[in-house]
Amino acid sequence: MPLFRMMRRWRGFTLIELLVVIAIIAILIGLLVPAVQKVREAAARLQCSNNLKNITLAIVNCADTNEGKLPPGLGNYPSRDGAAQGGQGGLYFHILPYIEQDNLYKSSIGTDSRNGGFAPCYSAWNVQNTTRVKPYYCPTDPTRDGSWARATTSYAFNGQIFNVAYPWGWGKGLARFPASIPDGTSNTMFNTEKIVECRGDSGWAPDVGDNVWVDWGPVVYSDETGDQASVGGRWGYYPGHTDDIFIKFRVQPKLGGPPLGQCIGNLPASYHAGGINCAMGDGSVRYVSQGVSAATWWAVITPNAGDITGPDW
Repeated sequence: MPLFRMMRRWRGFTLIELLVVIAIIAILIGLLVPAVQKVREAAARLQCSNNLKNITLAIVNCADTNEGKLPPGLGNYPSRDGAAQGGQGGLYFHILPYIEQDNLYKSSIGTDSRNGGFAPCYSAWNVQNTTRVKPYYCPTDPTRDGSWARATTSYAFNGQIFNVAYPWGWGKGLARFPASIPDGTSNTMFNTEKIVECRGDSGWAPDVGDNVWVDWGPVVYSDETGDQASVGGRWGYYPGHTDDIFIKFRVQPKLGGPPLGQCIGNLPASYHAGGINCAMGDGSVRYVSQGVSAATWWAVITPNAGDITGPDW
């Protein structure tokens, strides 16, 4: 019996021992949390990359199906002059049938005066307040779950390629794939990232920065808008300023409020760590560091300037 009581005393822990165990557990948790966060970010970045890849391949497939005509950034398709059963709206509207959203596209049947007077047509405006397309959102975008149940996106298309295409000479018209990209599809950016709700100076992005794909919200670097890009330079243009503010893209921008320029609705933006996803015309996706040079970034934006990327690509 005395031996039994002695063994029972040995099973206990002192206060110091308990504190040591708790401290060890706290240290392990402290080491584990950053690792879990890194894994989550890697998974989110991969999903974002896959979304951009699928969007770009859908654009290429759409062009291949329509005699090599790329869908417009905004306008009528497959004829800029309009056609019965044609589509009217933004680029990401026109490719809905090619990302397994054919039912959504066909639900938009209606009329639209910009379709050259032809009716019926498929109009993006008929779905702008009714749907959220999952492949159009990046998991890392903190603004993707806003209160608006709208047709928004975390991505942007290159306005140097995807033009405005309406009747009456409105816009440059439909570009051809791959003829309009002599610099090479593997050297030219088609799509990149742009957060849903910038709440900055937004230009063509409707509703104070909401990146609405039914219209021209997702466009970047377009000289057709007059205020979204300084095509003569190598960076974005901030409307309302007398001089160019030299910005390639924003990484983890501040949302709203001062200082101005932390979140610009007309430029690419990403909440990944230190860079941004960039989808090329051949469907490949690169993760571009925010330290990329101006010349290299502009080289991947321009489809026919004859410029090449630098060693930082």
